[in-house]
Amino acid sequence: MIRTATKEDIPEIVELMKSEPGFWPDNPPKDVLERAIDSVDCLAFLWEENEQVIAFASAHDVGFLAYLSTLIVAGPARNKGIGKKLIQHIENELTARGCNTLISDVWKNAVGFYKSLGWSEPDEVLLRKKLIWD
Repeated sequence: MIRTATKEDIPEIVELMKSEPGFWPDNPPKDVLERAIDSVDCLAFLWEENEQVIAFASAHDVGFLAYLSTLIVAGPARNKGIGKKLIQHIENELTARGCNTLISDVWKNAVGFYKSLGWSEPDEVLLRKKLIWD
């Protein structure tokens, strides 16, 4: 079931992220998830079954626009509608706040999943600059 993520959930969230090759960065700052959960204004959610975290999603409300920063579902729990329900939950929260656009950068192998939920490629070009952690 969906519930709000808290700082106490961070160890389980980290383990979930580490379970997906390439998802968890090498040597992130120790407080990276704590800062993420603090910054999302209650838009960090877990899917929990049998007291175990099997999915995590977070988004940032920046006014009329929002950014889906994280969605991860444990491998064995995929294709069961959990990711879809987490995204719909976030979309509903954002709509209630007055946001009219949700954007995200997604893994190439997840594009079909997002398109099945009504997402489309934007008219804008998304650019990025990788910053190096010390």
